[in-house]
Amino acid sequence: MNTAQVARLCTTFGLGASIQEPRAVQGGLLHRLWRLHTTRGTFAVKQLNPVIMRKVGIRDEYRLSERIAEAMVARGVPAALALKSENAGETVQEIDEATYIVYEWVEGETLSIKSVEPHRTRMIGMILARMHGAPSMFPELQLSEAEQFSNDEWDMLTFQASDRDIPWTQQVRSALPLLLEWSRLDAEANKVLRRTSVISHRDLDQKNVLWRDATAPVLIDWEAAGLTNPTRDVVGAALSWSGQLVQPPQEESFHALLEGYVTAGGAMRDPGIVAMHGVIGNWLGWLLFNMHRSLGESVNSEEERLLGVRETISTLSTLRALAANAEKWARWVDKWAT
Repeated sequence: MNTAQVARLCTTFGLGASIQEPRAVQGGLLHRLWRLHTTRGTFAVKQLNPVIMRKVGIRDEYRLSERIAEAMVARGVPAALALKSENAGETVQEIDEATYIVYEWVEGETLSIKSVEPHRTRMIGMILARMHGAPSMFPELQLSEAEQFSNDEWDMLTFQASDRDIPWTQQVRSALPLLLEWSRLDAEANKVLRRTSVISHRDLDQKNVLWRDATAPVLIDWEAAGLTNPTRDVVGAALSWSGQLVQPPQEESFHALLEGYVTAGGAMRDPGIVAMHGVIGNWLGWLLFNMHRSLGESVNSEEERLLGVRETISTLSTLRALAANAEKWARWVDKWAT
């Protein structure tokens, strides 16, 4: 952000006057985050990815996600809410061709992607149950179309990567039969999972929860909020919070999240293996996005492209682990069937 943008941002949101240059905060996979000190306090300024903002209707989607966060706070969900502009009451603001969302700064820590203590994962399960129990209060919300993973697209992307010497080419190429099978399993799972939907955060992993202390979580980054299948949502969260991205998930932490969910009124009605295949589908979508990003599509910098390369490699590893252990982890889920 330049000086003129900061000044306009402060005026638009009534933040007072900036007292030092904003500092970039590391960690985002899609957007940029700045810490801004002003005469009225400290604020988190999210600068939305300009490539993503080219999508038709995306500003309205982000405005809706902030309305969802506001409604969830009214239900007792601890969430960081976007500030509204002083004149128009808008949460998403465009300044000099850049798009921003502003929040009051929350002092806290995000946890690593390793397994989290059961007492914290239990709280996450309870929060999920509270969100899933929300009434359908947004008639404009539509269940997203199930992503179609084309055999030809997987094949084409690996050929394009080979032509450009992308580091993951051989890994993905050798996994093509698996990608096709996982795509089939996801498509079958969606026939079941799309029958039931609830409103949720939809990206509730460790990076999107700030902890003021061990008993005070605050949910951030609501851009993905919308309708989802409840069982898939809970299983995906349980795997993340039990450390599945870096180690075999810790069963105690996994079960604590599901226990918190069920005791708080959540219901696990879909078969565990179907939910697992749905989680695999979520990761296939992230893999596809990052393969395109690796090839320079929909990126704004070389840094973003290289992030796509790294995420492709790590996501493929995640998918292999999910598929190899799907039946075992599905049995964990089925213990909580209602």
